[in-house]
Amino acid sequence: MMNIKEIICSIKEQVPGKTIDTVYFVACGGSYGGFYPAFYLLEHESTTLRTAMFTSNEFVHALPKNCGHNTIVICCSMRGTPETIEAARIAREAGAVTIALYVLDSKLTENSDYRYKYQSIAEEASRQEEVNSSVALRIAFEILEQFEGYEHYEDAMKAFNILDDIYKDAVKFCKPRAKAFSEAFKNEECIYVLGAGPSMGAAYIFSICNLMEMQWIHSPTVNHGELLHGPFEAIDKNTPLFILMSEGRTRAVDVRALKFLQAYGEKLVVLDAKDLGINRISDSVSEYFNHLIFAPVLNNVFLRELAKVKKHPYTNRRYMWKVKY
Repeated sequence: MMNIKEIICSIKEQVPGKTIDTVYFVACGGSYGGFYPAFYLLEHESTTLRTAMFTSNEFVHALPKNCGHNTIVICCSMRGTPETIEAARIAREAGAVTIALYVLDSKLTENSDYRYKYQSIAEEASRQEEVNSSVALRIAFEILEQFEGYEHYEDAMKAFNILDDIYKDAVKFCKPRAKAFSEAFKNEECIYVLGAGPSMGAAYIFSICNLMEMQWIHSPTVNHGELLHGPFEAIDKNTPLFILMSEGRTRAVDVRALKFLQAYGEKLVVLDAKDLGINRISDSVSEYFNHLIFAPVLNNVFLRELAKVKKHPYTNRRYMWKVKY
């Protein structure tokens, strides 16, 4: 299997004019949310590329007109979600270069020009630099480097080398905090998850995958920047709030929201990337790694502890894989 550098080198040689103008990230559910750090990097660092994230079925039904020969479409699905398979087929048919991120071979890998096998975030043996969101972010850094040049590329590669160690230390730090969260929130029917900037992907996944899908708990995801423009009217001392504090340029947005929530709310859990070791990563790139620390800790520590306390196995489903949908 080609490595990430080889994949992007090969794409550069085959696209017209050895240039691209667009990178699209296409997936469903947690795979979709897992693309957020890669999208966020290109959105904030690229001076030439258009980039967007699409949930697979929207991409299939409303294909962007500029999806063509100078476009890279990166699709992700662990087992081969039908909508994502179709999205890859449609993108390829439109002339785009397609990359499949996968765990199990499926028609997704058959319908893609390139493939990269990642490791499941939920498996103990998985290394965090090889899970889906990390692989996608590495691809985004490589696209930046090869098509534009990126001054902090080496800092980013060094960060991936220590990511798994940071995660393991964060797990130890979070275990007692996850127990306290689970005992305090075990009977809640609704838990708000809040974040901003680089943490929004992790907040979204914690809401829709961990709390809603796996624990059947209602969970709105609120951007800290929008909290004071409407959602704060629903906050009182009884509102359960789970708050992600990022490191990076938008931390001031998090801090402003936290001050309000601490003043008017009482049921707060605050998870701060600074406490999880993100400052071991160079300041030049650390903000792009918030998700890569938050997401596995939320999935593998906070979710699992909540499932245990609630006596609700996180593998339980009402509809998924059981009914036609």
